[in-house]
Amino acid sequence: MTVSHILAVLSSSDLVIDVEVIEMNVEPKTQSLRAKATLKRGYVLYVNEGIGENYRRYSYHLQKDDEMMRRWDNAPHWKDIRTFPFHLHLSDKDKPIECDEVFVSDVLLEIKNIIGVEEPD
Repeated sequence: MTVSHILAVLSSSDLVIDVEVIEMNVEPKTQSLRAKATLKRGYVLYVNEGIGENYRRYSYHLQKDDEMMRRWDNAPHWKDIRTFPFHLHLSDKDKPIECDEVFVSDVLLEIKNIIGVEEPD
């Protein structure tokens, strides 16, 4: 996984209207990306990825009208969750729930299911 791959997945999605790169760093052993993807139906997806030889940190934050809808991340807290460090924050829950590791393509597929955007024929 590279930041250029993440940008390519975002840019090629029929769900995404626009991608704004806020910050991107590509070094020989580490890469990072902060981006804002404007989605259909008024949703916005904030992407944070840090990738290195032996680590990956991510946060995919979905919101609409300045309200968080969901956030997938692997920040190393919530140690009592079975899928630690991977977890999912939901707008109607005080505590995150279990969630397997996700990648940008997984998140976009789930968002399509949430907001009801169909794949083109």
